[in-house]
Order: sequence, then C-alpha cells, then structure tokens
Amino acid sequence: MKTSVYVGISVDGFIARPDGAVDFLDHHAPPDSDLGFADFLASVDVLVMGRNTFDFVLNAGVDWPYGDVLVVVLTHRSLELPPEFAGNVETSDLGPQGIVDHLSERGFRHAYIDGGQTVRDFLASRLVDRLILTTVPDLIGQGISLFPNLEEDIRLELVSSVSEPNGFVQSTYRVLPS
Repeated sequence: MKTSVYVGISVDGFIARPDGAVDFLDHHAPPDSDLGFADFLASVDVLVMGRNTFDFVLNAGVDWPYGDVLVVVLTHRSLELPPEFAGNVETSDLGPQGIVDHLSERGFRHAYIDGGQTVRDFLASRLVDRLILTTVPDLIGQGISLFPNLEEDIRLELVSSVSEPNGFVQSTYRVLPS
C-alpha cells in the first residue's frame, strides 16, 4: 500500500498554532485554486487520520471535505459518529503498521495520512512514501510542529516543487528507505 501525506505548513515548520488554529493557512489562499487537493484526494482510496484532527474537521464549520473516501479515525477513546457518516467513517485503535496491514488486506491501495501525531507516528514507523508539503509564506513563531524531535534522520528526494503567485510553494518528496 502506498501512503501519502498532504499538509499545509508555515515557513517555520508549524501545521497549527499552539491552540490548534490553522487560520494562517488561509492568509494567502488563492480563491480559484485548491492547490491540487481535489486531484490528490481522487488518487487515494482511504484516509487515515488521528482523533484530534477528526474532531477539528468535524467542528470546523465547513462541509465534509473528503467526499465518499473512507476515513479511518485512529483513536483509543470511544467515538459516537453522526448518522450521516455511516459507511464512510470508521474507527481503529491499531498502530501504523497494524492499520496499513489491515487496510492492505481489505484491498486498499493508497492511503492519505493526516493529522500531526498520526503523520509523526507513520514517519517514525517508516510508513510514509510521499510527502506533499504546501509551505505558506508566513512565520508564526510557535505552534504544533510537524517534525518535532525526530529520533533519526529521514532522507527525502525532491520530486517536484511549484511556486504559486500567492507565495505558496508546494513541494512533493519521496521518502527514501533508511
């Protein structure tokens, strides 16, 4: 199974402010472009996200952004799902390798990994194949880092990098074997 991360990040490496707010990601957002997110989402058949990210998206006051893609929420806490998510959202308490194995056995081929802690856990387990980082031209000084305290170096190969007129830079990396 292929695994990919698609995430927005400040120039200083934060995916959210200390309180979880992501308002800075919209400061320069182009109104007529989703920066390839729809095409990316169309390329995956399952999304694996952490509980905090799921709760954030659920309470963000926006339409559900994932369409009919199956979303697996990694959590050890009970989660009462709204009825409209029946069949599209499920929970699991498996770790990164366990969930990849489980989803592979079910025939899934490409997983989108989302949420700070979930991404860090998958990276630490060497289970991310591709990173798509959209860097927003802002320094926010503090917040939730995508890559705090890595236990070891993770080597990347730049596949592509696109600069947008609004200052966003989207870089796609292949994660190299250790």
